[in-house]
Amino acid sequence: MSQITTLGWPFERDVEAFASAGAPAIGIAIRKLEEYGVTRAARRLRAAGLPVSCLTSSGPFPLGDEQGERDALARTRRHLDAAAELGAECLVVLAGGAGRLSWEEAAERCRPLLETLLPAAERAGVRLALEPTSQLRMDLAFLHSFDEALDFVDQIRSPWLGVVLELNNAWIERRLYANIRARTDRIALVQVSDFKVGTMSASTRVVPGDGDIPLRRILGALGTAGYDRWYDIELIGPAIEAEGYESVVPRAIARFRELWT
Repeated sequence: MSQITTLGWPFERDVEAFASAGAPAIGIAIRKLEEYGVTRAARRLRAAGLPVSCLTSSGPFPLGDEQGERDALARTRRHLDAAAELGAECLVVLAGGAGRLSWEEAAERCRPLLETLLPAAERAGVRLALEPTSQLRMDLAFLHSFDEALDFVDQIRSPWLGVVLELNNAWIERRLYANIRARTDRIALVQVSDFKVGTMSASTRVVPGDGDIPLRRILGALGTAGYDRWYDIELIGPAIEAEGYESVVPRAIARFRELWT
């Protein structure tokens, strides 16, 4: 369960609620971590018996701004150190928007930045997980599909760089199941949510099972392909806020478990 789901709660309440609901792990939001403190958080999570699935998210890189890129690299290295102290399996990274650059120019700026970070990721034992975003968030990334992000990281070919499979975006993509079968090893994290077809606003997710994404089929494909890393339930939007975190957290965890039966 991701702290993004309960963005309005403080760190301590997340830990208590997630542990009480039986979450097998916690996805840490960098903003909350910075407010709470890394060493303090590591102690609290160990006491609660909650492993850390991921740290979300580092970036975006201001592509084309050399000083901004250097500053972003320094921040991401600090985030890798924090992820290592927490025992996180991966650090979610946003590539940065293209701005006035072409897609190809943005890719050429981003690729060496990621390559520069790979030795630090290996030393930390934390995989970089590149997250494509909705086209509505062109400010965060120039990568907008699972397929596109896979092709991009395949140009680098490092075991310390993978892709986030964000189901709210990727479920309607061409080649989704083919990519799951053929490139499972490139998936660093799966972000789980649901979506009701016909919704006309962005960032409107619902509890797994309340929407129209064929989650059981997608999760089954991932299991068959041998995916064995974390699933992070990340829910945002009016429906989540209206229901209330106290209800959403245990219901989402229970629904996710039901999808496997």
